[in-house]
Amino acid sequence: MSKNNVLDMIVEIPKGSSNKYEVDAKTGRIILDRVLYGANFYPGEYGMVENTLDWDGDPLDVISLCTYPTMPGVQVSVRILGSIKMIDAGEIDTKLFGVFNDDPRFSSYEKLEDVPQHLRDEIENFFLQYKALQKKSVKINGWGTLEEAIEELHECKERFAEYKDRLEAGERDLILAEWKAKGIGQG
Repeated sequence: MSKNNVLDMIVEIPKGSSNKYEVDAKTGRIILDRVLYGANFYPGEYGMVENTLDWDGDPLDVISLCTYPTMPGVQVSVRILGSIKMIDAGEIDTKLFGVFNDDPRFSSYEKLEDVPQHLRDEIENFFLQYKALQKKSVKINGWGTLEEAIEELHECKERFAEYKDRLEAGERDLILAEWKAKGIGQG
């Protein structure tokens, strides 16, 4: 991350989409994971930070405000403002939160408090509801500060470095089972 708290995000899901795409770790292709079960749509660009590993076994997630949607696979510069502290199906699944660094409509957003409360409420509501019809539980334990988001990013980079060889060997599910047995990464 740069001194201005800017990082590169790979877009997986464009703003306004109800299709949940993911980058396949083995092929690098963008796959359709599922169509959201309800009348929900992503309230911002949703993607991931390469070379990171979160407790759910996937790269660290990012949701970013933007004016216009892009498309899956695009790399964008995101200015991080904070994070969303989320538990998804019992696993810690923090999302970094920010704005497109190159979108002039968000140039004045430097900290989480610059984002209108209603917009933050919409994003929180989306994550609380987007899996409801699948009968899967999601909890949000509030918003994290910029400092907490930076710490999360560093931890996920370190975790990726530690497990990189095993991930490349296809041991993701084994790693998750080990973490679960040890009670780490659980919410």
